[in-house]
Amino acid sequence: MKNTHSLVEITPQSHDVILEIAYATENNFTGKPIYKKPLCLMHEAAANKLQRAIEVLEPMGLKLKIWDAFRPQEAQQELYRCAPDPEYVSHPQTGVRPHCRGIAIDLTLIDPFGNELEMGTEFDDFRPLAHHGNDQVSDLAQKNRLILAGAMNVAGFNPIQSEWWHYQLPDADQYPVLKESDIDSGIK
Repeated sequence: MKNTHSLVEITPQSHDVILEIAYATENNFTGKPIYKKPLCLMHEAAANKLQRAIEVLEPMGLKLKIWDAFRPQEAQQELYRCAPDPEYVSHPQTGVRPHCRGIAIDLTLIDPFGNELEMGTEFDDFRPLAHHGNDQVSDLAQKNRLILAGAMNVAGFNPIQSEWWHYQLPDADQYPVLKESDIDSGIK
């Protein structure tokens, strides 16, 4: 098992990303804030791989916008209560829960002006249109999804089939599930 206390904060200064932490706002599928603060935390191993993805995208003039990363177990329970579908929200007791381990990230691509690239659906769209390989989205959206997938794969992340925006480290069971009490972050 990896070190429990190896979460690091991802900021625009530390990783040259844009943060828009969706669950710290009402702009998410629950319609209410789940987190007290818009912090972006990741396990140190994932943060290092994220930096590699950033470096892969830089020559293309692209950056990453992050919507979510570490999520304490308590937040996972609330999200599952609002959307009890394990295809899109990991079961809080029996699911893999990669966000609760600090090894998953939800993100998209942005251009040099900060505009999100076309991906065919919004973040947290729980329909088959959001699945990797869905041919009902535009060619441009498919291309952009492939660019994101390529950068994340080269960096060492794996996708999940049902969400174009979600990437995680392999071997999730090597990282502990963390609760709010395991960290000092202000995330509820």
